[in-house]
Amino acid sequence: MFSVFGQTQVSKSKFVKTWTITDRFAAVDSVPVDTLHVNYQDANLIDRFSIANSYNGNLGSPIQSKLYFDRPENTDFIFSNAYYPYIMNVNNATFYNTKTPFSNLNYVTGGTNFREEDHVKFLFTANANKKLNFGTKLDYIYAGGEYGNQSVQRFSGSLFGSYNGTHYSAIGLLATNNLSNFENGGISNSSSITNPVGIETKDLPINLEGFANFKQNQLYFNHQYSLGFERPIRVSEDSVRMEYIPVTRFAHTLKLNDVRKRYFELNPDTSFYSYTKYLTQTNDTASLQTFSNNFSISMEEEFNKWMKFGLTAFLENEVQRYAFLQDTVLNNNYQSTTKVGGVLSKQRGQKFKYNVLGEFSFLGYKAGDFLFDGNIGGFFKLWNDSISLVANGFVRSDKPSYFLQNYQSNHFIWNNNFDNIYRTHVGGTFSIPTRSFSLNVSVENVTKYIYFNDVALPTQYAGNIQVISANWKQDFHLGRFTLENNVVYQLSSMPKILALPDLTLFHNLYVTTKWFSVLSIQLGANVRYHTAYYAPNYMPATGQFFSQSTTKIGNYPVVNTYLNLHLKRTRFFVEYYHVNNLFMNGAYFSMPNYPINPAMIKTGLSWNFYD
Repeated sequence: MFSVFGQTQVSKSKFVKTWTITDRFAAVDSVPVDTLHVNYQDANLIDRFSIANSYNGNLGSPIQSKLYFDRPENTDFIFSNAYYPYIMNVNNATFYNTKTPFSNLNYVTGGTNFREEDHVKFLFTANANKKLNFGTKLDYIYAGGEYGNQSVQRFSGSLFGSYNGTHYSAIGLLATNNLSNFENGGISNSSSITNPVGIETKDLPINLEGFANFKQNQLYFNHQYSLGFERPIRVSEDSVRMEYIPVTRFAHTLKLNDVRKRYFELNPDTSFYSYTKYLTQTNDTASLQTFSNNFSISMEEEFNKWMKFGLTAFLENEVQRYAFLQDTVLNNNYQSTTKVGGVLSKQRGQKFKYNVLGEFSFLGYKAGDFLFDGNIGGFFKLWNDSISLVANGFVRSDKPSYFLQNYQSNHFIWNNNFDNIYRTHVGGTFSIPTRSFSLNVSVENVTKYIYFNDVALPTQYAGNIQVISANWKQDFHLGRFTLENNVVYQLSSMPKILALPDLTLFHNLYVTTKWFSVLSIQLGANVRYHTAYYAPNYMPATGQFFSQSTTKIGNYPVVNTYLNLHLKRTRFFVEYYHVNNLFMNGAYFSMPNYPINPAMIKTGLSWNFYD
């Protein structure tokens, strides 16, 4: 969906400007430079994803948010959905413009023993001149895991660059991702967590010895050329400068995605799965290659002082190749889709903005799919406070993924003829930034919802499912003390199909101070909690989260204590994760049979270099 606020401005620091891409036309949105003094301990990929998650317990393991509206849109390659926070691509890439070369080195480690969880990130970016920037980002995770057959190794890297000229601009990204994770199917005796018997977590019996490898490579390139004119801008009585005003913009975006997933078992466990075709070994493979081109023509809103809106028309073609092993033979299927659409928007100014998109697939595999998406919002003053109101909504019809219709592996075979999924969504956010307050209320109706049932097979529900959510955030400040609060209420009309915790809480209490006028200190504790519900289980062979109605998960708080230090260009933290595990017994499960990590110490260091 489109963002109302922040289209062309970039975040500024003394040395660095940063931005992200918000849509298929490479519109930009400002993001802050990652130098925050507080809450550095929560800068990991899991806690940044959502305040409540279903995952295998280890950093880098498959994950799904327990908050419905925090879940990203499902992709055509269904096997990548569980790896979303770990994938480096254009959707989460940051682009830079720097006065001097800028580098950042970030290292986080932790575990019940020495260095069981390492996460290293490196960033370098520099400008060749005022218009041309280039850089690289490297990201490596090795997490051995606190339980058996759970280790994860992941490498992601990218090369990126941008050119911002008067008439011509371009932005590009080349990204690669390689993530390998062992699959243990959860522990075989959940009572060993609720009633510990003195056995090391690594020695607890597990259900499975599997292995998964996920790869994704992406090439993204957008370039634009604008036609316009120059008009004089009076700076003072004796000074006039010329300003370029774009009128028409021609753009082309090329995107190439190559994504594949492999699942392997040396000795298939027939007791874990209800069906096993080959008893010798499991070697499931699936892949999807997507090549798309988008051509657009835009009338810019800057040129018309009386009717200030932008108008864009676009044509997009997408060619896809689906493949999976069928009886040891690679089954290939080629599909093509062509769509047309337009955008009406107003992004200049602060008081009132809107963005409306409509698109229709008229040719090929996804013919008949449509999307009508819009948001509108603005700022206004109420006494001494700034009030923000944003409303958003969409109506869309989507053809199910080819892999939901057709798939064959050693443990699962299905051939379906699912109908299109129809979704309507209405939501709004009321916020008072000066009061650290925001409230988002969202309602979504899904017709022909596809889910994985209690035997982990895709099933389409013929009726409607409604989801209602209220997401409240409020920070309280008293002197040097701060209490951050995030409370989310959710209601699903069909909890047996789409199960969600009714109430999810996050609270963070800390005190900040400064020593010697240069050393910033944050000392605090936070807690995460959600009510009990029939949380989805996880199927290792397909990487899918599926419904279950036998085991409730929740009603267990996870408490972390931490210390953050910030000195000039350096940040450091030490955290005691899950500290309440030291004195509190309970079912600290993320999903059935998948406990989270026990109490452990984590530390991290981030260092910025501006030369």
